Amino acid sequence: MEFWTLQSLIRNLVWIVGTVLYGVITYFVTDGFSFTASWFMSALLFFVWLLFLENFQSRLENSAYQKIKARKANALLTQFIERIGTCFTFQEFASAIREELEMQFDATVLLIRSSTWEIIYNSTTTIGNQESTKEILKKNFFELSEGFGFLDDNLNLTSIKTDSRGFFIYCKGYYIFCITRMAERVDSDIYRILYAELLLFFDRVLTVSRLFEIAALSKEWHLIAETQRSFLPRELPEHPLMKMATYFRPLINVSGDFYDVIKIDNDRMLVVLGDVSGKGLGAAMVMGIVINAIRTASNKTNLPAIITKCDAAIHEMGFDDKYTVLFIGLIDFTVKKLFYVNAAMPDQFQIVQTIKGPVIKRLESNASLIGLVPLDQIPVSETEIRSNDVIILTTDGLLELENEEGKLFEQHPDTLKLLYKSIEMNIEDTVDQLATLGEVYAGKKQLRDDITILGIKMERLWD
Repeated sequence: MEFWTLQSLIRNLVWIVGTVLYGVITYFVTDGFSFTASWFMSALLFFVWLLFLENFQSRLENSAYQKIKARKANALLTQFIERIGTCFTFQEFASAIREELEMQFDATVLLIRSSTWEIIYNSTTTIGNQESTKEILKKNFFELSEGFGFLDDNLNLTSIKTDSRGFFIYCKGYYIFCITRMAERVDSDIYRILYAELLLFFDRVLTVSRLFEIAALSKEWHLIAETQRSFLPRELPEHPLMKMATYFRPLINVSGDFYDVIKIDNDRMLVVLGDVSGKGLGAAMVMGIVINAIRTASNKTNLPAIITKCDAAIHEMGFDDKYTVLFIGLIDFTVKKLFYVNAAMPDQFQIVQTIKGPVIKRLESNASLIGLVPLDQIPVSETEIRSNDVIILTTDGLLELENEEGKLFEQHPDTLKLLYKSIEMNIEDTVDQLATLGEVYAGKKQLRDDITILGIKMERLWD
């Protein structure tokens, strides 16, 4: 049974039985009371019963979905979907096809570019190697709309999953044909999830290939810098409970610093600031991969999972000397807290107003480098956020500046004075003055690193 059919059945049964029980319970509860009292008790019981039924229905649907997902065919295709999430090249994708679809799902797979009908990958089976297979598929599937469907015994397009010989997905200019009798046993929702994951995969492939093409065909570094800047947000998302401002200054055209702000929903925001080791093309490529891994994360509230995904993505690139430090924070207005992982970044700053005046809290490092050493458990720290709190995220290019006397920027009285004062300033002025102070702080000394600042100021959080 399809999940949507079972879901519909669960909803109908829950509400039919719930309605009957509500009538019976209401009858006995209100018996003997006046009309006004009976009406009031019925209304109160209705709302309580409604909340109970919605929660009960949700639990039943989730339990049913987990059982359907655990079926062998669904579990195997789900495993392939999860594998796609770690792929950044066609070579990795081909390995996933061989190890998950061919070996586990007992499938013959053809990956074909739709514009030329060039075979990018095909299984080494009889049907996969036959030239006639390609000709039949080209005849039957030429110029389709993007989406997924099924194959009948003659490799024709069919919308009927029952007794199908396989399935196909068409997205981003590529056909993926999977010929297997297990196709009919897979729930339709799993196919929708697979289609969505493939869309993300082809976007990742395009991102990586664009960087490699620029590196191979052009010595004009400003093109690489423009490509790198395209990974950064063109504008920050707006939220009524917080204001933000940024400053970004690469030491050379191509920077290792990066930042991002992602609005998850009306109650949660994801903030990111990082620094890739080194400079130049390698740093730009790692930066792009990390940002892409964060933006395509399926659950942006699971910070350890995002860190793990970034680590895997860097390792997949095959660099021996590239890593990133990273601060990633989840601002949750429902509980008025900032949850964060500081992976080897310098201490970041939270300025809070107390009875005794402004206080600077340090958001200390709680995790190791990403992409270089094996990651163990990834702890998530948390801190309360209040109205007018200021959060300053910045890279070591600013904090480790030294003046002519050898004193670090973050320890200078003028820096601390500005941070204390930020409670009374708008965030744009705070970031601008921090950047200006940093530029003049070194005096005659030459800057040695990129400087990036992401400033956040909370609005009124309490009604």
